[in-house]
Amino acid sequence: MVRKGIMKVHPRHTIRRIKTGVQGDVIRALVELITNADDSYIRMEAKEKIEEGRIEIIYKKSGNLGYFEVRDHAEGMSIDDLYDNFHEYGAPTSGMKMVGKVRGYFGQGATDALAGMIDGKICTFKNSDFATCKLYIDHSNGKDEPTYEISDPITATQELRDSYKIYGNGTIASFIADPKKTGRVPRFNTIQGEISNYYSLRKIMANPKRKVILKELDTKEYRKLGYLNPKGHEILSEIFNIDYEKYGKFPIYISISRAERELIQTGDDRNGGLLIIDEEGTIHGISLFRYENEPLAAHFFGEVKIDRFREKLLLNEEPVITEERSGLQENHPFCELLIPEIEKRLSIVVEKERTRKQNEEQSKSDPEEASRYRKAFSILNEIAEIEAKPATYLGERIDDKIEEPPGGFCIYPSSAQITIGKRYRFELRINTKLVQCNAPIKITSNHSKVNIITPEIELSQENGNEIVRKFITVEGSEPNIEAFIQAKTDSKISKARVYILPEKDLLLSEGMAFQPETITAQPNKVRKVNLLVYVKMIESGSQVQISCDNEAVHVSKEYVIVNDLDANRHIATYELEVWGEGEGQEAVIEATYENYLALLQIKIRSKEESKKGKKGMFNEPEYNYDPAPLQRTSYSNETGKVIIYMKFPTVAHYLGPNRQFRKEISSQVFIADIVAEKCFYEIAKKGVYSRVGFSLSEEAAPDRIQRDAFELSNKYGNKVHQALVDQNLLKESRKNIR
Repeated sequence: MVRKGIMKVHPRHTIRRIKTGVQGDVIRALVELITNADDSYIRMEAKEKIEEGRIEIIYKKSGNLGYFEVRDHAEGMSIDDLYDNFHEYGAPTSGMKMVGKVRGYFGQGATDALAGMIDGKICTFKNSDFATCKLYIDHSNGKDEPTYEISDPITATQELRDSYKIYGNGTIASFIADPKKTGRVPRFNTIQGEISNYYSLRKIMANPKRKVILKELDTKEYRKLGYLNPKGHEILSEIFNIDYEKYGKFPIYISISRAERELIQTGDDRNGGLLIIDEEGTIHGISLFRYENEPLAAHFFGEVKIDRFREKLLLNEEPVITEERSGLQENHPFCELLIPEIEKRLSIVVEKERTRKQNEEQSKSDPEEASRYRKAFSILNEIAEIEAKPATYLGERIDDKIEEPPGGFCIYPSSAQITIGKRYRFELRINTKLVQCNAPIKITSNHSKVNIITPEIELSQENGNEIVRKFITVEGSEPNIEAFIQAKTDSKISKARVYILPEKDLLLSEGMAFQPETITAQPNKVRKVNLLVYVKMIESGSQVQISCDNEAVHVSKEYVIVNDLDANRHIATYELEVWGEGEGQEAVIEATYENYLALLQIKIRSKEESKKGKKGMFNEPEYNYDPAPLQRTSYSNETGKVIIYMKFPTVAHYLGPNRQFRKEISSQVFIADIVAEKCFYEIAKKGVYSRVGFSLSEEAAPDRIQRDAFELSNKYGNKVHQALVDQNLLKESRKNIR
């Protein structure tokens, strides 16, 4: 038997609301169905029924049409549940009154999503029963009538469970999208980005108790979806009250944070703005209100939590949310009290941002100071070019055991092929029991086109009586050149042959490479890259492992199986997709097979920052006026700027609140000291990880970086100080001392 009927329309709602609820938008329909699935898990958790919380979004494209499912493994629905939920539109069926944390908007979310699309259908397993419900708008009588068809339950056979991939209780909500009737049919990658970032799903995507998976039905490709807040720090936290008529006081908790970078402040998938949430953490909107388009608010994100909000929404059914459920209804009396209070707090942080910008403008360097900075950072960039340019390590993989070098002194490997414009590091292994180095070890080349970046190597006192490794960095400048490099002490000589390949042979010399090697991607937006494999070096059948050093950054495959049939002129190309969950995240993706290694660097950024004026690793410093900094300097990889925090106590002491003491010798020496310290540390860090980072433990790396930074300071510190400190001022101060 089939139960069929026109949905009773609650007096608060009309057929128009089905159409405006999701507006034929696939993403909004999926958002409603995902929310319903999450609500079902919440009700189970309230009964202390522990579940994985798995929500699957199934996608299939067929011509212009798109087929979509949302599957959960939660409560499921009995035949009576289906009737109670869908025979009346707009009734409070979601369970919000019974269980506080569900979002359901008067029982209409699933109805809007399914009846507003094509072939909207719910299939559900409850205990041993299987039942279905169709939801659609019936036009047969010349009217638009929201209609349900609920079929009598049948036994949930193993065949049915295998077909729907539900082996306990659970529900599948499905629909078809036709661009001629329901609007665009988004692509697989578009769904991933928009669903992961959708503001009203943010708590679900960030909930460790939920596992949201997006699957492509034909290709079996799947993606785990998630969300991370931008990197930043809290700049305002406050509690205030709203008195609203007979309902009394509503405590409001507001938290505003400032991100390190500008955020996207428009659209449902924005990562900026203030989430409007109720006392259970359910999201009801996102906005910066009158500061939506304010450039000074571009870095802001946070939350406004309204206590007792559900009491208004549920018990009194006041329309404080817009008809489309997209945020606060601004002309509602409660919202007319609340929004000005939020804007008042926003105005405080906007004015602080304005002051910070003004301070930065006022503290810009005068011509004489700017000239000194240009000179100093030109020197620092030259140092970085010499000391920190990434290089490929050519020696054996470093392990716990160090083998004895022949004769106590040897370059590894004895020969190597290199390419133009890239640096390579040989290893010089020395037995200090046999080789007493009282003078620096000289490194030379017999050809001017093979440049030696490290012409000298020194052994320290603590190197005595052990076998040590040192590194020789070389760079080729012209193809088809053969040369020898030589390491020489008073008593020992070792040589290695170098051949410079043409640039096109880079891949052939290294076995595999990513193309490109560096990318930037927006949060939860997929970027495609290629892994190129030279099958004459990495043979057919080899399994290349793909891994990432950041859990917030993902790659579509864990490994690639090399196949000769994939190769064109011995180069096999494998397409990979990469994405990351949080603004400001960075990662390195590795492809490894035996001793072969390819690296891909990925940065997750909402917006591209201009790199105008950046000519090297470093740019002139930026003065920051944040009120409570945790450090006196930091470094931005994006802009190359050393950031000096003016409110840090020692900085304020030497420079003054607005850098008014910058013409004093003590101020200039202090700035030279902290700038050099930060730059040498960053050069050392880059150098360590580009040279031997893979061989260092996580615990050993900081000590190695700090040691190298001290060596750089000893080697170059005086040169940087001479550039940053006004030498006439220094001479004058010394006269006064005499």
